[in-house]
Parts: sequence; C-alpha cells; structure tokens
Amino acid sequence: MNDYRAVYDILSEIYKQRAFASIALSRKIESADNRDFVTRFVYGVLARDVELNWYIGALTSKKPQNSVLILLKMGMYCVEYMDSVPDYAAVNTIVELAKKVGKSASSGFVNGVLKSFCRARPALPEDRTAALSVTASVPLWIVKAYVKQYGFDKTREFLTVAPEEREHMRVDVTRTTMERVKSELDALGAEYAPDPALDDCLFVRNSPKLKKLLDSGICTFQSRCSVLCCNAAGVTDGCKILDMCAAPGGKSVCLASRAKDVSVTACDIYHHRLELIAAYARRMRRDIDVRLMDATEYNAAMASQYDIVLCDVPCSNLGVAAKKPDVYLFREPSSIDALAEEQYKILCNGAKYVRVGGEVIYSTCTLLKEENCDVVKRFMRDHRGYTFIDSCQYLPDGSGTDGFFVAKLRRDS
Repeated sequence: MNDYRAVYDILSEIYKQRAFASIALSRKIESADNRDFVTRFVYGVLARDVELNWYIGALTSKKPQNSVLILLKMGMYCVEYMDSVPDYAAVNTIVELAKKVGKSASSGFVNGVLKSFCRARPALPEDRTAALSVTASVPLWIVKAYVKQYGFDKTREFLTVAPEEREHMRVDVTRTTMERVKSELDALGAEYAPDPALDDCLFVRNSPKLKKLLDSGICTFQSRCSVLCCNAAGVTDGCKILDMCAAPGGKSVCLASRAKDVSVTACDIYHHRLELIAAYARRMRRDIDVRLMDATEYNAAMASQYDIVLCDVPCSNLGVAAKKPDVYLFREPSSIDALAEEQYKILCNGAKYVRVGGEVIYSTCTLLKEENCDVVKRFMRDHRGYTFIDSCQYLPDGSGTDGFFVAKLRRDS
C-alpha cells in the first residue's frame, strides 16, 4: 500500500499542481519501498492518460473531482496494464487507498466504476481519428493536426510504434576510441549495440554500473536526433559557434568536439540552467563560454560574430512524448501559436548573429509544422539575404529516432 500511496501523491502533484513528472518523482520517490515500481506506475498512467480519461468518461455521468479521477486512473491502469496484479486485488487496493487519502465517501463510487471496467471495456469511438486518439493515448487535437499534415496511415504508424528502451550514447572519439569504450562496456557486462546511423554512437541498456564510465567524460547519453542536428552544422576547424538555447548543454559539447580549435558560446535565460551547461562541459572536458542571455531579445554586440548559430528553440516537445508523456497533459492549441512566435523571434535574432557566409541551424523536438517548416518559411519570406539550404523532419521510428526537425540556412549578405 505504501507504494500505491507514493504513486497517488506523485500523480496528485502532477495533475493538480502541474509539476513536471521528473521533478514530482524526485521529490516523492524517497517514500517508496519499490522505486522502480513507482516510477513505472507513474509514467504508465501518464502515458495512457487520454485512454484512461476516455474510459472514465464512458463509465461516469460527469467528470469526477481530481482526487477521485486519479484513483480511477490508477485502478484502470492496474487492471489493463499490470498483469502481475489480479483485477480483484487492484480494485480492492485502490478502494482502500481512497479511504487512506481522505476519500472514504467516494470509495463506493470508485469500487463500482472499477468493477464495471473489469467486466467490459467501453467501446472505442466510431470515428477512426478519434479512435486512434484513444488507442495511442494522444490528445485528439494533436492527432487531427498530425493527420492533416502526414495523413492517417503515417500518423498511426509513428504514434503507435514502441519507443527504443535503450539509452543512446555518444562517444567522444577525439579523446578515446570506440574499441576502448566497447571493451569497458564488456568488462562491465553491459548490453550494447552500434547505432547503424552514427559511427560514434551506441545503444546501451542503462544501469548504475555505467556511472563511472560516464563520469570519465569520454562518453555521454545524447539522443540520436540531437547528434544528427549537430552533424548538420558541418563544423570545421576554427569555427566560432553560438548555441542560443543551450541547456542542458549536450549540443554545445557535441559541437565543440566536431573539429579542432572550435569556440562555442552557450547561452540560456536562467542561471540554474547555465549551471547545468557548465557542469556538462566540465564532465566532458570541454571549454565552453557560458553566458546568460534572453534569446528573444536582440543583442547588437553579437551581430555578425559567429560562423554557425544554433537555434534549438523552446518547443512543445511533442516529438519526445513517448519518453516524457506528461508533455501532453497541459498543451492547448493556443500554446502552439505562442511558441511559434517565440521561435520566430529567436530565429530572427540568431540570423543576425551569424556572419555573412555563415549558417544558421534551426531545430525543434516536435512534429507540428506550425513550429517547424512554417517558422522557417515565415523567416524566409520576411528576410532577404538568406538562402534556405535544406531541412529534415524526423519521425519516431521505434529504433532510436524521435520526432525532430532541423533546417539549415545560409547568410549571403
């Protein structure tokens, strides 16, 4: 029961206070007996939130209050996805939990709804797009936007693919060799495999025994698309690079390792995020110039100073929702419009900081064209003296690629 209470408390902080799942977990996980169970339970409920809301709506006449809603989601998730827990035991546990969290008056209601769910699952919507929203557990407005952009079949494909469970590791081959890292992984008994798309990267099954290797600074966890984004920059010896929205610092460090005598300035708007960048750079033995900067505010002193400017802008993060399912919880269509405006401002400023002949890399970890190609098209329409070179929209493929967008522009005058 203690672990179920921990799950309830964590979910309450997420749903009621809009806390990030990772932060809520870190604050409450100490009270758990089985941390792995609690973590999987919390992320499982979040990942199936849309589906669970659909079931609850079909089995109740009106939306329950938040506390009862969380209890029902926990119970339904246990019944549907936790085979190790018998249905009757799941129902009884959640009913008892309701009493322990001060919801005794609602325990009969919780019991009735969960028993109805055990007897028969509510039917899916007849409309195939709405049904996909439920089965993929993705908000309907997002699924509709994807279907409009990619078509139904492609949308269903990337929304239902199982994500790669292993971590993606980049090896700093300027300081070591792949053979040495593989040898160390073998010695640790670690499970790993090469990344067929990147010869300096591996897929690794994460475990505490990897800590010493990571702390050595010769390798780091970095997503495949993040590395591909850095590779798109085409860094050459002596490059002067600006990373405008750099935290936690993975791309800054990667860019610094791509050629000799590279100078990287990494910026962010918050002091605590600058500390993350600096710590990352120290671990990886890279000299990075870390600066406080609001990327949406133009700084004339930086005009035409850099060979490459990376605008890895704040975005909806929808492309990595398989790993961070709480990104769906509080997103609304209006938030996308606001993000697109912020992204456009950052790209406009970044384009001024690059020298003539230099290049701007614009990237996001989202799938919506409103944040991706539409922002780039707007910039090209509004600005002369720049050439669009190319772009790529990556889609989740279950083999290590997330939803990610990269565009490359050159300043001509």
